[in-house]
Amino acid sequence: MSDERPLSTGEVARLLHVTPVAVLGWIRAGKLSAYRVPGGRHRIPRAEFRQFLVNNQIPLTLEPPASRRILFVDDNAAIREAFGTILQTKGYEVVLAADGPEALEIIRENHFDLIFLDIILPHLSGAALIGEVKRWDPEALVVIITGHPDHAETLAALAHGPAMLLAKPIRLTDIEAVLKIVFEEEKSLAG
Repeated sequence: MSDERPLSTGEVARLLHVTPVAVLGWIRAGKLSAYRVPGGRHRIPRAEFRQFLVNNQIPLTLEPPASRRILFVDDNAAIREAFGTILQTKGYEVVLAADGPEALEIIRENHFDLIFLDIILPHLSGAALIGEVKRWDPEALVVIITGHPDHAETLAALAHGPAMLLAKPIRLTDIEAVLKIVFEEEKSLAG
């Protein structure tokens, strides 16, 4: 690490193969020292990062992290396929599910950096699915997608603490905004 510029939360997350939310949790808990730059983003001095690795006995692997994994769950095949294709062309590893039981089976066997979840699903509600997701991975990032923001299922799902709520119809710019917030990426889905 001869380059002594500070690291972003996204860079630390990629180096340690965790989500940026986990890094923010360490910062908030006082385990990892950071400062804020104008605009509110955190920066971690490299010396502080090295000390964090030593203090927590975390080995730093030099292998590049795998591409970000996204699960997209929607019973509408056109929406599911369109956003799956868009995300894949931008370098994300995308897994698609058409209903709650299929998504639950996939989630039990895989880790995802982000989950987009339609709330009204056949066979298992989105709210019940979020409950299961949070049981398996309490730090899972779930974005509810729904055409019914005031529906009882949506309100029940929100009680589990998903990252965000997107109202249908979903636009590419909505997905782009979520990816930028979650992954701190500047990739444009529209271009």
